[in-house]
Amino acid sequence: MKVEPLVSVVIPAYNAEKYIEAAILSVREQIYNNWEMIVVDDGSIDKTALIVKRYAGLDSRIKYIYQVNQRMASARNRGIKAALGKYVAFLDADNL
Repeated sequence: MKVEPLVSVVIPAYNAEKYIEAAILSVREQIYNNWEMIVVDDGSIDKTALIVKRYAGLDSRIKYIYQVNQRMASARNRGIKAALGKYVAFLDADNL
């Protein structure tokens, strides 16, 4: 049986409560299933953490990381460091 390579989807998020659920669902609805999602919360003060943690509780492929606000580049780099996949894909929190 051939195992497909793991893809790490890194999503930096800052105050993304309006959009993060749609971004998460867009990854979960893909046909390709061998992925992990790493959402790096860059110091959000809205409900971003609650939304991501809810989905992380439903799907073990979703990981939540919090960091004090250091801007998007730092959040992406943090996600890359946590990634286990052969490939890394970036998805902004307000994209599908």
